[in-house]
Amino acid sequence: WKAKYPKFKITLYTIPNRTSLKLLQLLANFNDWIELAIHGWDHESNFECYGWDYDRTKMFMERTLSMGPKYFNPDREFFTKNFKAPGWCITPDYNGYPAGENDPIKKDPQAVYKALTDMDFMICDRHYNAPARPENARIICIDCNPDIIHFHTWNVPSSDPNQRNGFQDVEERFGVPWDGDTEFYFMSEAWEKGLFKPCQ
Repeated sequence: WKAKYPKFKITLYTIPNRTSLKLLQLLANFNDWIELAIHGWDHESNFECYGWDYDRTKMFMERTLSMGPKYFNPDREFFTKNFKAPGWCITPDYNGYPAGENDPIKKDPQAVYKALTDMDFMICDRHYNAPARPENARIICIDCNPDIIHFHTWNVPSSDPNQRNGFQDVEERFGVPWDGDTEFYFMSEAWEKGLFKPCQ
């Protein structure tokens, strides 16, 4: 897409503990059109955040934000303050999946939201979680912003073509509604420009 559309930019939600130094060094050469956001810590399951409390969330975010500066443009953070929970499971119950009795999130279902909000993160989220969010959270609700398409860089192995969800699958199902003159923005830039609709 970048070869075909010179102004193309993309924000990639990336799993920090599964991102190698070699990959960070490679991506550092393309920071003019690739922005990294944070997708959990090691995404060992879709319920990773159920094992976090406020302090653990802050620890993982601080660790991630310190990963990149020596390999990246010093004018910009390597990872942006933009978070998406694995499996969209940032808090229990609203998504239909309760937490276990011993899961830290059970004690404070807002713990991850609170830590991210106190650290001034944007949080990419699903609408059903709205009742659990702190009032001052910076939310990008994908259900209230239909122009956002969630997909992966690869086609996920699946016999259902609608679940493969990679670049190729997105292009085949939706086409590419842009041309060589289309302006693209990182999610961080779109937030600064006020391009996201507020969650309703």
